Amino acid sequence: MRARQLWVGILLILVGTLVLMSNLGFLTWDFWGALRQLWPVLLISIGLTMLLAETRWVFLGPLLLIAAVLFTALNPMGFLPLNYNLPGVRGHMRQSAFYSRMWDASIAQGELGLKVPAGTINLIGSADQLVSGRIWYRGGTPIWEYRQRAETAVVTLSSGKMGRWLRGSQGYEGSIALGVMVPWEIHLELGAGKLSGDLRSVPITKLTAEIGAGSMDLTLPAKDIRGGVDIKAGASSVRLRIPQGVGLRVHLSNPIGRHNLDALGLRRMGDYWVSDDYETVPSAYDVTVSLGVGRLEMEYISPLPQI
Repeated sequence: MRARQLWVGILLILVGTLVLMSNLGFLTWDFWGALRQLWPVLLISIGLTMLLAETRWVFLGPLLLIAAVLFTALNPMGFLPLNYNLPGVRGHMRQSAFYSRMWDASIAQGELGLKVPAGTINLIGSADQLVSGRIWYRGGTPIWEYRQRAETAVVTLSSGKMGRWLRGSQGYEGSIALGVMVPWEIHLELGAGKLSGDLRSVPITKLTAEIGAGSMDLTLPAKDIRGGVDIKAGASSVRLRIPQGVGLRVHLSNPIGRHNLDALGLRRMGDYWVSDDYETVPSAYDVTVSLGVGRLEMEYISPLPQI
């Protein structure tokens, strides 16, 4: 067997195994941060394959990479120093970063941008502040940024970098609260992990989300807004909860995964699934989903009670 054919077969098996483990929930989010540490093992494996290409031991190169990846999947903290969790070791303990911003009358709209490689993030509404959040982390410190563009407040959260090449973010965990006093555009990008939240109290005009591997479980609002939702998901499960009385028009741009749109009562119209009340109700969403290996589930729920 040629070394190139061996590598192609091994990589296909490896990627398929990781996707399956992620879908079944066997991978922790720390794994995806720890996986970034393995690039030297890839170089060693390729070099070993080149040296043994003409021998019967050529399989040892790819085997080394598989063993390293599977070890990291089963024990994502295995490559960290032994003093990783010891008190007093700066940057190695689980820490938290808090951020908040008050609302003022000059702000008429909000925009949230989230871009992190891995983590578990929950989105909720806030009646007190424009935005607030607490993020727990190991590794790179979360970076909050704020700027105001005319009447739009732009808030971003991104991942920090460690001083060493071989150690990156080990995954963020926390909640972000968005003020209910202004409409929001939300842009989410998560390499691996879980996005969740109940946004029924938050006016949402636009929501875009990209998630590589993991899950998404979001509840949308009914705020007399005709908004747009664009989701790109790889090896992921996506669940959207819609308050009753909200119109829907759903387009699956890459319908590889499974879905329950027929059972939801939507009518098939070409490439779209449309609710009967889409054109007439004040609250409606145009939803576009590009789904890889995974499942899209949508369900109607009760709206928030009016007080």
